[in-house]
Amino acid sequence: MKINSYKFLSLFAIFFFIDNDTLALLRYKHNKVVTCYVASWAIYRNHNGMFEISDINPELCTHIIYAFAGLNNESWTIKSLDPHLDIERDNYKNMIQLHKKNPNLKILLAIGGWNEGSQSYSVLASSPDRRSKFIDSVVKFLGEYRFNGFDLDWEYPGSRRGMPADKQNFVFLLKELKEAFKKSNYLLTAALSSNKAIIDMAYDIPEISKYLDYIHIMAYDYHGTWNRKVLPNAPLKSEDGQSVVDTLTYLLNKGAPSNKMVLGLPMYGRTFILANKLNSSKESPIGQTSISDGFKGPYTGENGFMGYNEICEELITNVQKWTTGWDDNSNTPYIINDDHVIMFDNPKSLKAKVEYAMSLNLSGVMIWSIDTDDFNGKCASLNNSLDLREKKYPLLRSINMVLSQIDYHNYLYDNNDDNNDKNNKNNNNTSSVMRFSNNLILIILFFLYFI
Repeated sequence: MKINSYKFLSLFAIFFFIDNDTLALLRYKHNKVVTCYVASWAIYRNHNGMFEISDINPELCTHIIYAFAGLNNESWTIKSLDPHLDIERDNYKNMIQLHKKNPNLKILLAIGGWNEGSQSYSVLASSPDRRSKFIDSVVKFLGEYRFNGFDLDWEYPGSRRGMPADKQNFVFLLKELKEAFKKSNYLLTAALSSNKAIIDMAYDIPEISKYLDYIHIMAYDYHGTWNRKVLPNAPLKSEDGQSVVDTLTYLLNKGAPSNKMVLGLPMYGRTFILANKLNSSKESPIGQTSISDGFKGPYTGENGFMGYNEICEELITNVQKWTTGWDDNSNTPYIINDDHVIMFDNPKSLKAKVEYAMSLNLSGVMIWSIDTDDFNGKCASLNNSLDLREKKYPLLRSINMVLSQIDYHNYLYDNNDDNNDKNNKNNNNTSSVMRFSNNLILIILFFLYFI
């Protein structure tokens, strides 16, 4: 009874003393986009890797994108790639039910992806008649399953058996989709490559920006086993022109509006097997020659790829075998076990990318994909999350924490500027003292509450 009374008084004190902005920080309140892709096939992964719609925490995302639907290249209509899962087992329906937990959440359906290729989309986009059939089917499909929008993930116009005309036809397709979406107010987004050569071949940036609500930039897969060299999957910066900084700078210079750009962040890493072992555990693997194959994780089962959940569980299970390191040049963590190397992202590296994206006034960030975060909270003992209050989703929670802190600091900065302009220095000083006192009380009570 004493404990319950104490908690009640603590909560009462928190809501009495706390200013709205600090409370917003602790609830991950910010005005930025956090788009979370969900790989529908993750439900077929084994053991701890199996991810279901019920595993989603809808309060950690502003937008959720269900990947992927496909294209029927006979009728030129949208189709489910897994009707048993999506329709018979109610995955579409269960996705929409997430609105009950977060009414402000926007849920979109993505079409395409790497496995769908480019050729059929190239044929589709080349004909006004085929585009019309496709768009009509999309509008009907979104309405039937109550999605809030549509994400076009054509990988990639102009390549992978596409044709040069794809660049202009992609504009036509987006323009006509946007026009058809007006009545239902559906969101229209697209996932764009981070590769400069593909950007030039595939996208008329100023034109597609007119019709897209958000531009999701897939700022990962810069390197992998195909390079035959150990290099970061998603470096913040680099000397070879292949990095987050280089991609964002390139897109902005080509006319992409910052308020529509959403930076993609990977919740996975790339694996390598060294051609020759390192001379010591202190030697960096960066730039070392690797063989053509990497190694697999126990859940994703993809050569050269491991989800963060697989990586962190490996660190906990075989802690004595792995040596951890950090590459300052790219802001990337890595781990080494004999001739095995994993380049990945953790809360520290993601924080640097989020802060850089926000310095450019980007609309927000995109996650590929939340089913490879530590959604079960198996790795809480690593204590590397920026938010230690919860065990599950350490990466996604860290990203939201950084965004909330940036938003809060910007609020304070803007308010201080307003107060200075009004020459209210005395009032502002008093307000700052009160804010500090209130926040200190909040912090003490908050941590006491959870002890």
